[in-house]
Amino acid sequence: MDFLRQHTDYAFRLLVALAQAPGKAISSRTLASEGSVPYQFASKIMQKLHEQGLVESVMGPFGGFRLARTAEKVTLLEIIEAVQGQVVVNTCLLGQDTCQRRNICPVRNKLETLQETMVDYLRSVTLANMVADGIELAKQSKKEIKIKNENQKPGQSRSFGKSR
Repeated sequence: MDFLRQHTDYAFRLLVALAQAPGKAISSRTLASEGSVPYQFASKIMQKLHEQGLVESVMGPFGGFRLARTAEKVTLLEIIEAVQGQVVVNTCLLGQDTCQRRNICPVRNKLETLQETMVDYLRSVTLANMVADGIELAKQSKKEIKIKNENQKPGQSRSFGKSR
């Protein structure tokens, strides 16, 4: 069982792309292409994010979507809840009437602790944090490629296929 559904992962990708271009409107088609998200999914996800107030729609020939507020003010919890609904470890934590064993259940306290920890963490991580992580990963990747190229002997082929 996946905690995060595929369309939530897509939403993360789409929103990171918007956060990397603050204030700029980007079309659903461009967002989908850059994030490797199927266009139909991207359109539906952007509509949900718009309904939840996370993005704004910009009309016109250079229109598209942009973040409704800064990336520092958008949390993972908000994104997840906008796309897939309330984050809950078990339905017994949803309310008083969901489980008749509520007052005698030996598992409930541990699940409540897990629930609180998970929600607190998701509320503490922002879209800006994810963008910063992406920048750091890109820098690391460039360093690794540079080191690999520097260690290659002069005249040595860089092809990855078999030589003939």
